[in-house]
Amino acid sequence: MVKKKSFINEILVFLVVLVGLLMAVFGIFLVSSFKILEKEIFDSSKSFLEIYSNETSNKISDMDGMLKNITSRNTELFKIKNQNSDERVLASISLSNYMRDIMLDRETADLLVIYDKNYHVGIDAIKVGLNFNSKNVLKEFTSKAIEDDNIHSFQWNFLEVNDETFLYKMLLTDNRAIAIYIKTNNILDRLLSKETGNRTIFLSNNSGEIGAIWGLDTDDINVGQNIDDINLQDYYHSQKEIVKDQLYINCFTRKSSVLLQTNTGMIIVGVSVFITIVFLFFVLKYTREQITKPMQNIVSDIERIKNGEYSNRINGSFRTSEFQMLQEATNQMVDEIVGLKIQAYEKRIELQDMELRSIKLQIKPHFFLNALTTISSLSRQMKFNEINNYITSLSKNIRYMFRAGFHTVSVKEEVNHVQNYFEMQELKYPGCVFYLIDLPTELENWQIPQMLIHTFIENEFKYAISMDKVLTILIKFSLQTYQNEEMLLIEIEDDGKGYPQEVLDYMSGKTRKVSTKGNRVGLWSIKRMIEIMYERNDLVILENIDPFGCLNKIYIPKTPKHEIIK
Repeated sequence: MVKKKSFINEILVFLVVLVGLLMAVFGIFLVSSFKILEKEIFDSSKSFLEIYSNETSNKISDMDGMLKNITSRNTELFKIKNQNSDERVLASISLSNYMRDIMLDRETADLLVIYDKNYHVGIDAIKVGLNFNSKNVLKEFTSKAIEDDNIHSFQWNFLEVNDETFLYKMLLTDNRAIAIYIKTNNILDRLLSKETGNRTIFLSNNSGEIGAIWGLDTDDINVGQNIDDINLQDYYHSQKEIVKDQLYINCFTRKSSVLLQTNTGMIIVGVSVFITIVFLFFVLKYTREQITKPMQNIVSDIERIKNGEYSNRINGSFRTSEFQMLQEATNQMVDEIVGLKIQAYEKRIELQDMELRSIKLQIKPHFFLNALTTISSLSRQMKFNEINNYITSLSKNIRYMFRAGFHTVSVKEEVNHVQNYFEMQELKYPGCVFYLIDLPTELENWQIPQMLIHTFIENEFKYAISMDKVLTILIKFSLQTYQNEEMLLIEIEDDGKGYPQEVLDYMSGKTRKVSTKGNRVGLWSIKRMIEIMYERNDLVILENIDPFGCLNKIYIPKTPKHEIIK
């Protein structure tokens, strides 16, 4: 026979090579390339923010200077509150001219507004291109800001007017508001043409509201939205402060942009991964052909043997020495086990059959001996009519017993037989027994071992009856849950003298030795019969009752494990 290769050694070699390649590939890719690309994204984002923040900061500073220059015009600002209307008009004209001049010089703001509440004086300077309706809305907003507690002086904020967003700042007193406005899109207008890559640049205030967006358009980031509503797991986020605690410029870069940062190193990694995958497919194919399929065949054949197909064996031709040796050894063991199992099973059947026959012989002759004793007793008393009636009842009992084997009958059939037995014993012990049978109609067809109740009643007449006292016997049937299983409970209770302790010990399983005196043979036999039929030894419970009497409890499952069919 040609010696087979060891698949274990081959698999170990393949796995070592595979693990080495995978560790090298993923180590290079995850530790080196990914970290480098992330660093490049953060560095470039910071560079963009630096450029944008400088431009934005310059414009903010420029507009702050414009507001400062206006507030320095104390004379004109004082005169617009003058009671003299001419003085107010001249001051308003002077301020308007000054505001237009500084807007022309700096070309930063889109609108300057001064509003004085005393005489409702409103002065403005507008940049060319600003919508007239927008100007009026902004002027009205400025006039109402004096009494609006939500608008804070010296603080930059956003305002949306006619689908346009403005950045504004106000200087508020009790009676005056000075405001400056600029379209947020004009803040970085000279940088819009520059390449921002896969980035979104936006301006936000201290509450996180977005006021302007530049760069990559995305559905996740919109003007008026709050930063907290953005799914930060999808972006790299960088931020720089423009005005302390007021304005911030943000850069959001999609994490998917890492995949776009390809270079030579990543190409090398990709080729390495491809080679590894090809090699992995080779290993998987080898494993499937040489390990998985043979193991499946072996498991399938063993499962069939386990399920009772003892003629089945492990079949197939295996290329490796381990599987071939496993096949030969398993088949040999199965042959030996099956042979031993058959021998043990045949021996067990033979012994059980002998035991069942012995139990049958113990139950039936015991009944006939008692019957003959009764007839003999009646004969000595010259009670020939009673003998005739007794023999009639006896014949019914004989027909019941001899037409059956070691199997179950319905409760109703057994009860009828027991009632007939009571009629027989009434002839022998007139007026000595009072019995009551409680059998619900729905339980009449429950199957119980034949002669079960008869054996206990016969035991009552043999050991509990007395000629000078009426013996009361109660037979009750009910449906109970016992040991998590629904069973028929048969309770046979009397007010006699009870059981001897050795009987209780044996029937409860405390002792295994049956009495050698020949007493209680019927109880020993019925206990063993139930154990064999239901494969349980906890179904018969005998106990004495205070102050006198006994209670027999017999639990009968729905279906017996073993039964000799009639």
